[in-house]
Amino acid sequence: MSRTKPSLPVLPVLAVGAFAIGTDTFVVAGVLPEVAGDLSATLTDAGWVSTLFALTYAVLAPVLGALTGRLERRTVLVISLLVFALGNAASALAPGLGALLAARVATAAGAALYIPAASASAAALSAPERRGRAMAVVLGGLSAATVAGVPFGTWLAADLGWRSTFWLLAGLGVLCAAAVAGGLPEVRLPAAPGIAARLAPARDPRVLFTVLTTLLFMTGGYLALTYIGAVLAPVTGGDGGELALLLLVFGVLAVAGTTLGGRATDRWGATPVLLASVAGLAVVLGTLPLTRDRTLSAALAMAAWGVTAMMTQPPQQYRLFAVAPASGPLLLSLNSSATFTGISLGGFIGGRVIADGGADEVDLLGPLGAGLAVLALVTAVIGVRVGQRGPGAGEDAEPAAGTGASAAEPAGKRG
Repeated sequence: MSRTKPSLPVLPVLAVGAFAIGTDTFVVAGVLPEVAGDLSATLTDAGWVSTLFALTYAVLAPVLGALTGRLERRTVLVISLLVFALGNAASALAPGLGALLAARVATAAGAALYIPAASASAAALSAPERRGRAMAVVLGGLSAATVAGVPFGTWLAADLGWRSTFWLLAGLGVLCAAAVAGGLPEVRLPAAPGIAARLAPARDPRVLFTVLTTLLFMTGGYLALTYIGAVLAPVTGGDGGELALLLLVFGVLAVAGTTLGGRATDRWGATPVLLASVAGLAVVLGTLPLTRDRTLSAALAMAAWGVTAMMTQPPQQYRLFAVAPASGPLLLSLNSSATFTGISLGGFIGGRVIADGGADEVDLLGPLGAGLAVLALVTAVIGVRVGQRGPGAGEDAEPAAGTGASAAEPAGKRG
């Protein structure tokens, strides 16, 4: 059996699609006041535009991953991008809050299908020793959204109205769909006999502990990140410009962390990179109350936070894909679901912690998040040990393992 490498534009094109979805995910927070005012809704009601998107993504990612696991990847990617584009066009045209919420559900469905399929395609088209870097390229699109997409989308909404942001995302979705259709070779993962066989790996203890690990450290991180304005208030004094600069530091280093995580996974293996990044995240979160009083210490904390938070994703995706390449889309979608569930839980729990609005409560967000990161370390270690003892111990998700070496072949190249 032979493998052909993807043409040069393929991985960047997949990353641009992820960039569009990442922008769509996070930009809504910056345009909520405009949405609420235009649609005659309260800010609290308008907040469901963001919350419903995340919840829909979390629920649909594994469902759609299971249902489309046997389909050719290029077809799945094009369909997901077109659904994403149509959802954003419907969002831009929404006459009221109810219509906007329905449009966001459709948009989230496209997004939930795209990210796991893009990651699985990148992994399948790459040699095992470069799989971490390939996945990091796709994830880099999500990271880049926090640097460029979200600020630009927020600025565009302020200048031309919030609907213009959704029109821009709809257009980007269509362009990405055309690029994928014309530039990506056909990719088929080894087909499991039926949906029951494709679902079977989801019960693997390695998968359960890996997904739980993602849920824990994402919840821990978003306890504080959701309310970063309040967390950094002592150093910014409520100055939006200074807060934006600190978030820019976070975003730039998040992109670097994604790339570093992919390369480190290829070189040293998924498990050591995961443990080091989650441990680093725990340290950053635990020391947040000590770093938020001075500009330099806050900037260093945001930089370290961006690196450690995004270094976690390439090894997690690598570990899941190596468990069962034939069920790669489903397993990666479970990780995506855990990611978005963690985002929602972090915001919800953090809101309950700071309900009284006092500085002492805000100071608790970082240490509580650090505690969840420590729990994530525990579940990661348990997952590794279970995998070493289990029947698939020889197929643990490390670069040295050959699992999935021929996980996918471009159509027409299989012999």
